[in-house]
Amino acid sequence: MAISSYDRMSELKAFDDTKAGVKGLVDFGITKVPQIFILPPKNRAEICETHFVVPVIDLQGIDEDPIKHKGIVDKVRDASETWGFFQVVNHGIPTFILDKTLQGTRQFFEQDNEVKKQYYTREKGKKVIYMSNFDLYRPCVPAASWRDSLFCFIAPNPPTPQEFPAVCGEILMDFSKDVTKLGCSLLELLSEGLGLDRCHLNDMDSAKGLSVLSNYYPSCPQPELTMGTIQHSDGDFFTVLLQDEIRGLQVLHQNQWVNVPPIPGALIVNIGDFLQLMSNDKYISVEHRVIANKDVSRMSVACFFGDNVQSSKLYGPITELLSEDNPPKYRATTVKDYRSYIHNKGIDGTSALLQKMGSSRVEESYDRMSEFKAFDDTKAGVKGLVDSGITKVPQIFILPPKNRAKTCETHFVFPLIDLEGINEDPIKHKEIVDKVRDASEKWGFFQVVNLGIPISVLGKTLQGTRQFFEQDTEVKKQYYTRDTGEKVIYTSNLDLYKPSIPAASWRDTIFCFVAPNPPSPQEFPTPCGEVLMDYTKDVTKLGFSLLELLSEGLGLNRSYLKDYMDCFHLSYSCNYYPPCPQPELTMGTIQHTDIGFVTVLVQDDIRGLQVLHQNQWVDVPPTPGSLVVNIGDFLQLLSNDKYISVEHRAISNKVGSRLSVASFFGESPSQSSKFYGPITELLSEENPPKYRSTTVKDHTSYLHNRGVDGTSALSRYKI
Repeated sequence: MAISSYDRMSELKAFDDTKAGVKGLVDFGITKVPQIFILPPKNRAEICETHFVVPVIDLQGIDEDPIKHKGIVDKVRDASETWGFFQVVNHGIPTFILDKTLQGTRQFFEQDNEVKKQYYTREKGKKVIYMSNFDLYRPCVPAASWRDSLFCFIAPNPPTPQEFPAVCGEILMDFSKDVTKLGCSLLELLSEGLGLDRCHLNDMDSAKGLSVLSNYYPSCPQPELTMGTIQHSDGDFFTVLLQDEIRGLQVLHQNQWVNVPPIPGALIVNIGDFLQLMSNDKYISVEHRVIANKDVSRMSVACFFGDNVQSSKLYGPITELLSEDNPPKYRATTVKDYRSYIHNKGIDGTSALLQKMGSSRVEESYDRMSEFKAFDDTKAGVKGLVDSGITKVPQIFILPPKNRAKTCETHFVFPLIDLEGINEDPIKHKEIVDKVRDASEKWGFFQVVNLGIPISVLGKTLQGTRQFFEQDTEVKKQYYTRDTGEKVIYTSNLDLYKPSIPAASWRDTIFCFVAPNPPSPQEFPTPCGEVLMDYTKDVTKLGFSLLELLSEGLGLNRSYLKDYMDCFHLSYSCNYYPPCPQPELTMGTIQHTDIGFVTVLVQDDIRGLQVLHQNQWVDVPPTPGSLVVNIGDFLQLLSNDKYISVEHRAISNKVGSRLSVASFFGESPSQSSKFYGPITELLSEENPPKYRSTTVKDHTSYLHNRGVDGTSALSRYKI
């Protein structure tokens, strides 16, 4: 399918105009998911094994035994702090009410479409709304979700009986009464868990507003391409959810997606954005999602608790929870303002709490751009801050909690490939090709040893670049610039002023354009120019050898990828990561993918590099004499997703500075106008092109303007 023939907005409108929703597509007998529902690979569900189990809390006897009561409060507090999600059983709502609620709402979605159509609307003022995808037309939403919804505003002003659909109106009102009572009880437990008076959260009108969202997830012919609901957090105080016996709901815990198993008679409780804000990050509003399934339809009913959306009341961190050691982390906002922001943003896979509140640590008096400029004007970089003796990370470097590094246990072992004898033994050569292909398909990353570059050259390269960063600031300043036309650039954070980046990174950088037009010896910094030029000869030879192996791994002629480049381009990014007084608050380099064909990286003996594999961050251990190789965006595009360009990052550390030198192999953005798309020889009827063609210049310009913001840019070209 050519991208030129795909008009997304027209397709969205055509779908919306049917008023039949996703179920209408299924009833029609489709066998493939329409383009508007197909997610970029990054947003799709991946199978991930996990040993985590979502907490289940039994509320039996909560008001009869003080010891039991305290035990339940402790469990609620622990689950709210560490998970943001838990299930409750023996909650006081009869099982027959739960069953009738699911049955009644299912009957609504499965009745004749002509009957349902009368409720189909995108009009905001309605109290009862049936539609598919509230954010259908939002440009930032990566794809439509595979679900239909019935939304009802229940409190403080409920719909009349006539406004409700006949098949489910009465049971939804009965369920709402019971769930409101339960919600007030849960707020008491949550208040006590914060060390507050039992009635504190209820007295703040945390349960004054109630809306009920019934979601119907039809069976899907290609569930691996779409999602029932893309990952998101809830923009309320807290949510109580009823789900049927079909699995689908998942919660993100320690960077792993964990199933929330259906338990007969149970209800799911999750903390919303406002309760995280009010608790000043004591309780957490975590991301969750619903995966699509192939065989059966799924049903859930979510009850969102919060203040009246029309209220002008400001909510901020609760005063009683604050102290000198725990200052406010959020500015106050109204429910109306926050809900309006979420409505306009849509569910795009990011947390609204962190975006709406700035960097989450931003206070009203904080002028981010002025702080950036003040730091930049010193021309001393991050190392200058460390040399000045700072004991706290400046505000401009503090990341939102979502972007920070979390400790995550993993059983994965990073691939290590020995290249010794690659050109001497055909059998050995084939084995190495197979290992390179396997690592490029599954990881997008691997290490190579016995690569033909003397260890002494690697050592000198690291030593020379370290000498540059650790010399007197006045000497370094002559190279400090943000002029991207220079061939040698010393700076801190190339994307410092980009509004999309969540925070500055804890690193300084020398960036060098080496090929096709290398700097003159006079342009290179004295301590590292000669060693970088020596390293260039060796790493270029290795890079071409790797491109040959990668070509063979795709079943192509050995020289295919090397010959495919119109004008070979090589650049270096020498990164210096000074020790950080608060490494848990910032990052050496935020998660990102590389834009070129292949990256070859030499790192010192300090750990820090991590790669995202099966939704887990895996350390790339420093191995003496090795180099790290990773696939870039353009090679994923060229291989039509056969090879993968995966996200990676560099974490900060408290003791010792870390150094790395990354060599980016690709096409010259300034000297080539060639269009790159999926390689023709790899395509077939079963493997059609997944990307539209683009130029390296266009892609590089897009990334330069956007900055490293923690997302992949490759999905921009998805067909």
